[in-house]
Amino acid sequence: MAEFVATRHALFAFLYGFTRNPHDAEDLFQEVWVRFSRALAEGTEIQDQAKWCRGTARNLLLHHWRDRRQDAVPADPALLDLVEQAFEEQTANQDRWRARQEALTQCLEELPDRSRQLLRLKYEEALSAEQVADRLRQTAAAVLMALSRLRKALRECAQKKLKTEGLEP
Repeated sequence: MAEFVATRHALFAFLYGFTRNPHDAEDLFQEVWVRFSRALAEGTEIQDQAKWCRGTARNLLLHHWRDRRQDAVPADPALLDLVEQAFEEQTANQDRWRARQEALTQCLEELPDRSRQLLRLKYEEALSAEQVADRLRQTAAAVLMALSRLRKALRECAQKKLKTEGLEP
């Protein structure tokens, strides 16, 4: 159910893109939700909730077009298949992005306090290199060099974690 909530905007966009009517898209979206809830209540095991919901939405769209005989959007199942494939690819990219974020977060936690302080000043407080240097009693050149080294170390750490987990080549 959490996956449905997390992907609701993409599902609505999928429906709206084919109906071009927010009311019809909302009606279809609600019907997907009803069918999804019913399937879960009946104990149906759904491995990929987003894909299951898009498949249900696809079928509902085909019925919607057939019932209304709308010519504004071509009622072509092959077109729906291509759009669903694009959504699946986007989902895979989002999963990779989340994995990268998680790896980077882990790497940040492993840094010494002084390094985390430097990054916090530069990126969270948005201070210039000169302002960071003043706070840390260093030269601006030293701050810039340290930031460059930290970014490189974080990139390598994250790549290593992703490679270890089999998420990056």
